[in-house]
Amino acid sequence: MKLISVFLAACILGVAQSTTLSPAMTVRGGIFGKAPVISAPIEEGPLQLFINTVKESKRHLTAAGVARCISIFAMFPVDTIKTRLQMGQQNAFAMNSLYKGVGGSLVGQVPYGVLTFGSYEIYKKTLLEKLPNVKPAFVYALAAICGDVTGSGWLCPSEVVKQQTQAGMYSSTGDAVRGIFSKKGFAGFYQGYLGGLARDVPFRVAQLVSFEVTKNFYLRTKGKNVADGEKVNLSPVESAICGAMAGSLSAAITSPLDRIKTLLMTDSAAYGGTVVSCISKIWKDEGIAGLCQGMVPRVVYIAPSVAIFFIAYEQVQQRMSD
Repeated sequence: MKLISVFLAACILGVAQSTTLSPAMTVRGGIFGKAPVISAPIEEGPLQLFINTVKESKRHLTAAGVARCISIFAMFPVDTIKTRLQMGQQNAFAMNSLYKGVGGSLVGQVPYGVLTFGSYEIYKKTLLEKLPNVKPAFVYALAAICGDVTGSGWLCPSEVVKQQTQAGMYSSTGDAVRGIFSKKGFAGFYQGYLGGLARDVPFRVAQLVSFEVTKNFYLRTKGKNVADGEKVNLSPVESAICGAMAGSLSAAITSPLDRIKTLLMTDSAAYGGTVVSCISKIWKDEGIAGLCQGMVPRVVYIAPSVAIFFIAYEQVQQRMSD
């Protein structure tokens, strides 16, 4: 899946230059730094372009995969409770089966994390080069949207399987896969796709932009207290703080969209099968409170999860670049 993400990024953005880092690029911390120095464009075929892009992106892709795996496994029980609450189950806090569906989630989420965050780095780097006069925050937002759309096609099937397993509709990941396919065929794995995209794109934009802005501000402030030419990195604690702040904000503002996605993926027919019909039914039956149901466990789940992710992400990138 690493190869798919960088291939898509290369095709969409036309990354046809090789890059070298400037010696003046002294601030490192993964996704912050001065724009790389671009060498003269070199004529190269699609295969060579693909190979070069893979080589340039290896550090980001590896870091994204490792970080995603750690954060998902650590916070999966909270995610299970959140799903139960959003479905209105009475035994939402039952301690049994909290890790049910974790295998299927990792199979979907880890490649998704690689696709999303790995391609985000490629999109961001290329857009910064091609749009030098555009404010960085807008570039980060556009790169985040492109990255999330890149990964969404892989994520949706695993989310459908995971949430139906978490809700107790199936006893295992294997049973869920067989049951969904037997009932609705291949299309069953993409029920709620638009609802998921409607949640994930705003979430990713808010998350990555707020993380970039927070981290960049902190690193610039921290850099004033070090000697010229000295490298400035985020410590694990600093990464956790920036990540938790970004995650809390993103989780809170996208909580209504998360509940819509959950309902469409677990009981699409009862909610009309579309985002609009789902919103209408929730509003009619439960009012504004229904759209916010599950917000607290979502924030409790996302904030530590994002903090864990960015700690691992930053540390893996820094060690691979040393």
